[in-house]
Amino acid sequence: MTTQKNRGLFLPPSAMVSRREALKMGALGIGGLAVGGSLLAACGDDDEDVSSGAKDKIKANWVYIGPPDDNGWSQEHDRGRKAVVAHFGDRVETGFTPDIGFDSSTSQVFQQLVDDGNDIIFSNTEYSQLLTDVADANPETKFCEINGHYYSDNVLPFYLAHETTAYLLGVAAGHLAENGRIGYIGAFPTATTFNDVNGMLLGARSVNPDATVETVLVSTFFDPQKAAQAANALLDTGVGFLFGVMDEPTFLQLSEEAGVWTGYWNLDFRSAAPTKYVNNFDLSEFGTFYIEQCQRVLDGTWVSQDDVWLLDTPLGAWGPNVPQDVQDAVAAEAARIDSGELNVYEGPLYDNEGTLRLAEGETLSSLDAYAITYPVEGVSGVSAV
Repeated sequence: MTTQKNRGLFLPPSAMVSRREALKMGALGIGGLAVGGSLLAACGDDDEDVSSGAKDKIKANWVYIGPPDDNGWSQEHDRGRKAVVAHFGDRVETGFTPDIGFDSSTSQVFQQLVDDGNDIIFSNTEYSQLLTDVADANPETKFCEINGHYYSDNVLPFYLAHETTAYLLGVAAGHLAENGRIGYIGAFPTATTFNDVNGMLLGARSVNPDATVETVLVSTFFDPQKAAQAANALLDTGVGFLFGVMDEPTFLQLSEEAGVWTGYWNLDFRSAAPTKYVNNFDLSEFGTFYIEQCQRVLDGTWVSQDDVWLLDTPLGAWGPNVPQDVQDAVAAEAARIDSGELNVYEGPLYDNEGTLRLAEGETLSSLDAYAITYPVEGVSGVSAV
């Protein structure tokens, strides 16, 4: 795990304009409020300003935007919760609350979890003020908010350093897509989307300087019909590689039917595209992160920090038909990134409207990338925010 510290992050416009506005409009909502599973949990009660020492047993709860068996994002977080159970045994009491959208009742859910005695509460999406207002009112309870942009003594934002993962997948796509055309199905114009499309474009252009990324945003992470429409539109235009952030496999299945290489954001879903599957983002570090946070609560050493906690996000396992020379090419680029010889974002770099965003000799770190607000030149279908 990579813990990056000692550098504050300002709230990026991408979070304020797209993600947070989407929350206000309910655009990401999964549906009605459904408090599921037991509201049991794991994790303790000690911060710089709120410390009560070590604990023999702690209680924690995970709040999910979707169900824990969605074959995607929430399932990966629930695997992390189960890793906590396996690691701590009866020292940890865990529970989860699935299918939580973005309305006023969401704050009531968080307050009820506080009232139920949870020492630490994890969310697998950014609930913004729906979470942070409750956190401010309950400083003795700890919160970890994924993709969060609010920093306080009892709120710790965490996320994934995935621009490098996207770059490496882009290297593979550059080799596999003979026409250099990559399709991407996303949800909203956030830093997550920009790091995906930018990373893939820059990786692909290290192989094919004429590579492009064509983006379709569908304003949701789960809608098989919208995903099918987007996938068919991109496949009909002739993309040679199709990737997406959906929490279901429709676009993978359509890629398989079309004979087009494909990959998945959340987990290994090669069963949906057995001959054309390339790779996926490996999100197994969620378990490591959750275990570490719960251990700190147990020990009475939990503290927040003034920047986002970024998790390593490697590629997963290669699909069975990905040629070895492609795998070797990706491994060579990964070694350059690990050594510091290569940065994903290196100037001169222009956005897709022709504005110079990064001067020659300048680079962006993963912390910088977390706040990115623009797609690079060569990406279509999404604009800077």
